[in-house]
Amino acid sequence: MKNLFIVLLITLVFVGCNKDDDNNDNNSSVEGTWKLTAFNTENAYDFNGDGTASTNVMDETACYQNETVEFTSNSSGTATNRSYADITLDLITGSTTEYEYSVNCVPEVDIETFTWAQNGNNVVITSFDGPSTATLNGSELTFVIQSGFFVDVEDGSGGTTSITEDITIVYTKQ
Repeated sequence: MKNLFIVLLITLVFVGCNKDDDNNDNNSSVEGTWKLTAFNTENAYDFNGDGTASTNVMDETACYQNETVEFTSNSSGTATNRSYADITLDLITGSTTEYEYSVNCVPEVDIETFTWAQNGNNVVITSFDGPSTATLNGSELTFVIQSGFFVDVEDGSGGTTSITEDITIVYTKQ
């Protein structure tokens, strides 16, 4: 899962934009510091066992609470990762659809550099993996990562299968 968060910040993929995006009156600048405020999966999970499932992994774990991205005026930037979630799912004995979740927040300090360019509401980030695009809407910067969430799951027959979903991550300008 460590590489997952690096992928989240650096190899960000946003699919498509249309002409309506270009007509948005959003004249916000991406320059500044942004904090991760949402890490949304396609399906809701109750990783913390409180009886309420959420699509926002940040609501379900203590992980990803202090992740930041800084865009400087010279078109460079840094993404700072301070933790990542190591999530395991085990099938509850006698069930075929219910799981016990185990989440371990692993601390780290990983700083990745990138360059960026802004064209209206689109922000193109270029890292060692190539360019990726995010959408800027006021004080929120949104990335969609295709198949970015993956967890190995015990399948009940002694084997494992993988759950893979798209992730939408949101940063809020500080």
